[in-house]
Amino acid sequence: MNLCQIFVYGTLKRGQCRHHLWPHEPVTISKAWIRGSLYGRADYPALRTGNDRVQGELWQFAETHLSDTLSTLDEIEGTNQPGSPDLYSRKSVETYDLTGKCLGPSYCYFYVRDPEQDGFHRIFKCSHKSADSANNWVADENSSIPLQETDSRESDFICWPESS
Repeated sequence: MNLCQIFVYGTLKRGQCRHHLWPHEPVTISKAWIRGSLYGRADYPALRTGNDRVQGELWQFAETHLSDTLSTLDEIEGTNQPGSPDLYSRKSVETYDLTGKCLGPSYCYFYVRDPEQDGFHRIFKCSHKSADSANNWVADENSSIPLQETDSRESDFICWPESS
């Protein structure tokens, strides 16, 4: 089975307010990171290009679900919507597991405007406590989705939400 990958760092992660909006069940979900600059506010984060290690989740889907999944996420993220300026743009980025192994390209959404002008603040460090409590890394008992785990120091990354 050919898989496609989507990296998420905010409200689409497991346990966050929009995790239920995915149109298809993933084959796997694993901790991962990409290079970027992460900004936050109470309601959602914004990602821009940069060199920080931004932690999130890598969702892998069957290739047959890619078009429908991206169409749904584009609508959620305000990307490519007729008659509306983009809030986020979808890009392909290299993704890594928490040991630094390259997992190949994945789709990810980047904030289009200057986040600070929209009330976001730059996030510089992910607290170990918030990374463990904010990200639901234990598979839900009703879920058949395997969740892959790797060892890492959570403090090596930045993430949203910043603390619980």
